[in-house]
Amino acid sequence: MSAAAVPTRGQLLIDGQLRQASDGRYFDVINPADESVVGAVPEATVADVENAVDAARRTFDETNWSSDIQLRKRIVTQLQSALRNELDTIKALQVAEAGSPRQILALIDDEIEYLHHYIGLADTFEWEVDYGIHETFGLRSHRVVRYEPYGVVAAIPPWNGPFLSSLRKVVPAIMSGNTVVLKPPPDTPLSGCLLAMLINERTDAPPGAINVITSSDPVVGGDNLTGSPKVDMFHFTGSSAIGERVAARAAVGVRKVVLELGGKSANVILEDADLDRAVPMSVRMSMMNSGQGCMLATRAIVHESIYDEFVERVSAAVSEVPWGDPGKEETIVGPIIRRDQLERIDGLVERARKSGARITTGGSKAHINGKGFYYLPTVVADAAEDSEVAQTEVFGPVLTIIKYRGGDDDAIRIANSTKYGLAAYVQTRSGDRAARIANRMRAGGVAIGESAFYGPDTPHGGYGASGIGREHGPEGFREFLQTKTVSVPVTDRGN
Repeated sequence: MSAAAVPTRGQLLIDGQLRQASDGRYFDVINPADESVVGAVPEATVADVENAVDAARRTFDETNWSSDIQLRKRIVTQLQSALRNELDTIKALQVAEAGSPRQILALIDDEIEYLHHYIGLADTFEWEVDYGIHETFGLRSHRVVRYEPYGVVAAIPPWNGPFLSSLRKVVPAIMSGNTVVLKPPPDTPLSGCLLAMLINERTDAPPGAINVITSSDPVVGGDNLTGSPKVDMFHFTGSSAIGERVAARAAVGVRKVVLELGGKSANVILEDADLDRAVPMSVRMSMMNSGQGCMLATRAIVHESIYDEFVERVSAAVSEVPWGDPGKEETIVGPIIRRDQLERIDGLVERARKSGARITTGGSKAHINGKGFYYLPTVVADAAEDSEVAQTEVFGPVLTIIKYRGGDDDAIRIANSTKYGLAAYVQTRSGDRAARIANRMRAGGVAIGESAFYGPDTPHGGYGASGIGREHGPEGFREFLQTKTVSVPVTDRGN
């Protein structure tokens, strides 16, 4: 990746204008790798939030935005071109404000190329479906089912993949005919501001179609947005605790929610697993992006016959995982997003140690020249299946290992024993056995062996506390659409 200038001053995008907050205030964005100030973005006021929502409402209600598919396709095509041209800047920005290791940044390339999927859906999606004639209450009627946008969508992405998650929300929302108010996370708001600039300067998006607000205040930026009766739908990715609050706020007025929340994903290692494959996969899928990913396989459930060998091999491999400066090509584990999250991770591991679990590698905070929010790549072995560290989403580079002694039923029971159900993983040499286990996993996605269920054309989401609704695929597109059935009378002479 070539050097790129990181934008250091963000702006709000409201009703087609890039602007400061109405009172001129800004808040700093901190680099978690060295605690320096990356830049500053506007501290939106209540009036700014209301103006953004009003602009989105006006554009949806008073223009032909929702019916002009060709305009929306052109805007997304223009945005994709702009993103490709600014790829180096986008990646440099994510390293600076999120501390994302450069090895994870290829996902941004993928997400930008995925935009063609939504452009194609606009042409292939069945906006109307003819259900033919049916008689009810003695009335013969011809029925047509229509899919129509909700209206104003509040898009609230997470900090661990700020750019790609924003695209996953904004693009299908507008391609399905909605207008959007995007609220980037306060830890990584510059990515959202860069997106706002590209939309405003390099696309034909009309005023109010896409608005971007930034705020570090959860009341101003969060409660005022989720409390607005002018917002029809909320698309949120983040922790289960905040997701519950978004859902509770949306319940007032009975607004639609799509929630992609936390996970404590099980990686079931059966006794016949090929450890030469299962160990590297377990390391990769627990340490990727510094362990800050909701789909990561952070809970290994290992049969007792191979448990000791697995623990020894995976601990040795994790101890060699490169950590430190996220700007270096070899780094896999970079910094934790902020200090309070670092302390939370350290507390979870320390309590696991005191409760009898074995820390086989890592298990402590670290720094570079006295700076940065680092946690060493860590393995917690011998964890009880119901322990805090086995049930809580750590969101850091910590792999928890649990031993199971029975057959497949026991492994499945432990895998399904958390409140979460976002992803699951199965390691075995038997394809039939893996398929049977996968079908019993309470998770929105299951990967068998060295495979990946995630893609632009397949739905992604969770069971239980891991969320409601789906992203990606036709199912994810349909989440942004309401369903309407229209009937007309049928007589003996026809319609």
